[in-house]
Amino acid sequence: MMAIAQDRKEKNSPTELKSWPQRIGVQRSWLWRGWQIRYSFWRSSDRRGRSPILLLHGFGAALEHWRGLIPQLAQDRDVYAVDLLGFGGSRKGEANFGVPLWTEQLEDFLRLVVRRPVILLGNSLGSLVCATLGQNPKNQVQAIALLSVPDVAQRQAMLPKPLRPIVNGLERSAMQPWLLKLIFRLARQPLVLKNWLKLAYPSWPEIDAELLAIVQAPTCDQDADTAFVALSRRVGQPGFAPPMAEVLAQVQCPIFILWGEQDRFVPVAIAPKLAATNPQINLTVLPGLGHCPQDEAPAQIYELFSQWLEATNGL
Repeated sequence: MMAIAQDRKEKNSPTELKSWPQRIGVQRSWLWRGWQIRYSFWRSSDRRGRSPILLLHGFGAALEHWRGLIPQLAQDRDVYAVDLLGFGGSRKGEANFGVPLWTEQLEDFLRLVVRRPVILLGNSLGSLVCATLGQNPKNQVQAIALLSVPDVAQRQAMLPKPLRPIVNGLERSAMQPWLLKLIFRLARQPLVLKNWLKLAYPSWPEIDAELLAIVQAPTCDQDADTAFVALSRRVGQPGFAPPMAEVLAQVQCPIFILWGEQDRFVPVAIAPKLAATNPQINLTVLPGLGHCPQDEAPAQIYELFSQWLEATNGL
């Protein structure tokens, strides 16, 4: 099922709201396999015992990207937001980064911290982890909402077989640590980050200082450059992420996919193909929005998400 959401232009830019630390809940630390993991928790005043929501950010992002949505979600149920290992306020360094590792991180988080049935909401890279978590019944995932789904695993498959060794060889030669660290130092400069954010936020005429600070801060952490090198060298490798068409086809719970029509990082054209993999998928295209709709238009996302949950067996 596919729908086109009503195009709404929100006026509540982040600078008109409270500062972001007051909008993401209580920040906490959790030690996982010797790594420090940051997460936030907002206990809802609603005492009806509804299942909590777990939020997972996208590539290069952090739990602050839910700053506009967390207070609204917390009206109805408890909310957790987690920084994936290597991102945000979580520890950075050399690791075997990929969806399998992050899935293990979140499986343990659900088992040891949340400890009850949960609803997942992920953006971009976070959506890959959410979908993979939903495959395993032991994780007690009741429903999944995905904001843009980059099918990273299909990148290799799209290359003609005779060209794959050539392309892979060229990429390996360009993935030298010294070169990647130089790229990292250039990429974290405010002007460069601002231009990337303009691509991700097509509905915003200006990128405010708060958003820029949220994205730049983790790049200054200890070993952030080491994590960037490890991530860059892993993204194009087999095993970084499973094929999403296969993952989604195996998920047994309801799935809601929301996709910005103006997404410049993951084209909306692939959305119907992924939605066709499972009859439980409900797809809604968001006119005027881009790659981070939860931050571009949090009130609209909250309304659509709440309506979907209510229609999904009253979750």
